[in-house]
Amino acid sequence: MRTSVKALPFMTALILMAPFVLHAEEDGSDTDAASQIVDAATTALMEKTAAYIRDPVTSLQQVTVTPPNVETLGTCLHTPDIIIPGQNRLLVGNITVKAVCREPRWSIHAKANIRIELPVVKSARTIDRDQTIRADDLTIQPVSLNQIRGRYFAQKQELTGQMASRRITPAQIVRPDMVEPPRVIRKNDDVVIEARINGVTVSMKGMALEGGAIDETIQVRNSSSGKVINARVIASGKVNTVIP
Repeated sequence: MRTSVKALPFMTALILMAPFVLHAEEDGSDTDAASQIVDAATTALMEKTAAYIRDPVTSLQQVTVTPPNVETLGTCLHTPDIIIPGQNRLLVGNITVKAVCREPRWSIHAKANIRIELPVVKSARTIDRDQTIRADDLTIQPVSLNQIRGRYFAQKQELTGQMASRRITPAQIVRPDMVEPPRVIRKNDDVVIEARINGVTVSMKGMALEGGAIDETIQVRNSSSGKVINARVIASGKVNTVIP
């Protein structure tokens, strides 16, 4: 049995795809119904699943349509219309589409398999909590779309320099909730507190009671008064606050 496969192979150039036209009036007299169904369904599914692809050069997009038994069907005088069930569902794996011909009138279902693989950043080794992530802590591997849950990273640069907010095991997909901005101040660090008092900015020494990243609010203790205040991290070793 003949099948049709169209694919954008991993690390190859993008295959140019003909646009899917729902009611294209093309002369199909020289093509049998099975070939018409396969070609129309393949084109429609390739276009629909293209929305999942961030970068065609580094992703795999493959559609395989198996033609149904069309012994009793005449050749369609136009490109068959393709109805894809569940327009909001994730189109991956095995699905069934419906091909509809208006002249002569017939309709039939066809089975298809959709394979999508995307480049995903995974951990190359164990990354401990609070560890600053380096490029060699990461690896990029193709992952099937149906194995990806939620948001992910496609490039190492998006993660390099970030800090792990939890322990990440080897070969694990690194997700946004596993990382946080790097802390430029750590607990017990000496800090400079910039405070605005009655419209005047003054500086004083203090100690951080907790760590924090840029723009985070942390507690610090004024070394002179011993008073604990909330202050915003503005740089490494520096915070600011407003004292009424």
